[in-house]
Amino acid sequence: MNASTPSLLAADAGATVRRLARCVGDGELDSPAEMYRVLGALRLLADDLTHLLPALQGRLEEGLLSGRVTAGHGGGDAVAATWDAVGDVGRALTHARTVALLMTKELENAQVTLRDLAAP
Repeated sequence: MNASTPSLLAADAGATVRRLARCVGDGELDSPAEMYRVLGALRLLADDLTHLLPALQGRLEEGLLSGRVTAGHGGGDAVAATWDAVGDVGRALTHARTVALLMTKELENAQVTLRDLAAP
């Protein structure tokens, strides 16, 4: 298996965020300047998610239309259920994108507020 498959990259990103949470929880984030940099990096991460989520939705829909995502067995009911499931995923990803956009803005607000404290 390729070491940079999308699922492994996502797992690595999750592990990195969990390590960051442990560092913050253990008190390793002790200066306003470092907190400012962490907030900036998290803001960029949230912004990146706002671009990734629609791409995931597009790939799922493309897979359904091309036949790579299939309904399995069961005739028309299975096909309808698959289309409904893809629609549900799309709505969930759209909601997640909205949340990520809001998170990006709030992280930016926190960073701006912290800027004066972080100045040397």
